[in-house]
Amino acid sequence: MKRDYYEVLGVSREADVQQIKRAYRKLARELHPDVNCEDPECEEKFKEATEAYEVLSDSEKRGLYDAYGREGLRRGAGGFGFDGFPGFGDLFENIFGSFGGFGGSPFGQRRPAGPAPGWDLAVDVELTLEEAAFGVEKEVAFRAHGACPDCDGAGTTDPASVKSCQDCGGTGRVRTVSRTMLGQFVQTSPCARCQGSGQVIGSPCETCRGAGRTVKERKVSVQIPAGIDSGQRIRVSGRGGTGERGARAGDLYVRVHVAEHDLFKRRGDDLLYGVGLTMVQATLGATLNIPTLEGVEEVSFPPGTQPGEIKTLRGKGVPHLNGHGRGDQQLLVSVLIPHDLDDEQQRLLQEFEESCGSDQYAERGEGVFQRIRDWLSG
Repeated sequence: MKRDYYEVLGVSREADVQQIKRAYRKLARELHPDVNCEDPECEEKFKEATEAYEVLSDSEKRGLYDAYGREGLRRGAGGFGFDGFPGFGDLFENIFGSFGGFGGSPFGQRRPAGPAPGWDLAVDVELTLEEAAFGVEKEVAFRAHGACPDCDGAGTTDPASVKSCQDCGGTGRVRTVSRTMLGQFVQTSPCARCQGSGQVIGSPCETCRGAGRTVKERKVSVQIPAGIDSGQRIRVSGRGGTGERGARAGDLYVRVHVAEHDLFKRRGDDLLYGVGLTMVQATLGATLNIPTLEGVEEVSFPPGTQPGEIKTLRGKGVPHLNGHGRGDQQLLVSVLIPHDLDDEQQRLLQEFEESCGSDQYAERGEGVFQRIRDWLSG
């Protein structure tokens, strides 16, 4: 696996051009095959350092590498997915051309010529349980293509220098006709001079080199809907990478992660909460203040409440993502047993035990372990 370019040169990601240049010169002196000819790996290390320097010393290449890694350098201005590769229609058209006399490709619509569209991007956002339950607006930051600040995305600061490409007549594609014994074949391909844009810029912007975009820090505010859960994602149309010279922008996909909560465990749109009653509270009944997502609520537990019983607070869970209704909050009861009793407390409990008959301890309905298994399994 190839090493990170910054690691190869031994510099940080915040290093400026001069620091990168000094690091490369030092490595070049150490690794040059003519100097270090005894090391069999010297030549490969020298090539690796040179490759890293060529990328990191070029602002545009470095921006692509920082944002997308080596894939960004291979794909250049293309988008995610398979936009950079020909579809079956283009593949057959490039090999055989269109059938003469019928017009167009018989294998589907051609990929349109012109400036490259923006990339689809994915970012992660972490939410609290409360934010996921009730919705929130979040600002996400990422590195991506944005409109060039100097030419405002036009690719040039001199609009008069933009001319229609003479080679393709402004269509972005050129057609070549060949005659064979099988008949006439027409091959259509992107124009090499204008690279499929249909236009030639006489005075390209020095900052973006005519692309109309540069890699920079971007921030986008995203509205998170109420009821969203971990693993789900939000598509924000047109807020991904900026396209070349006015081409359509890519989409932004926001992947949601909901942090663990100190009190509640989420299961779908229901919330699970454990309640501990003392032995006396469970026996005589009690009213406790129970936390919910919207504050504290008084909940009564009747006399004889058993460990493992489940009490449901209707509509106190997470709102459904479709906006209709809410889940429940389920309370699982455990009974707390005192410890480190003194002699008098032990004597009183022993008297109480002797005064109770065995019928008062008999389980009613499902056993405690079955209730807990049912609660945990949903």
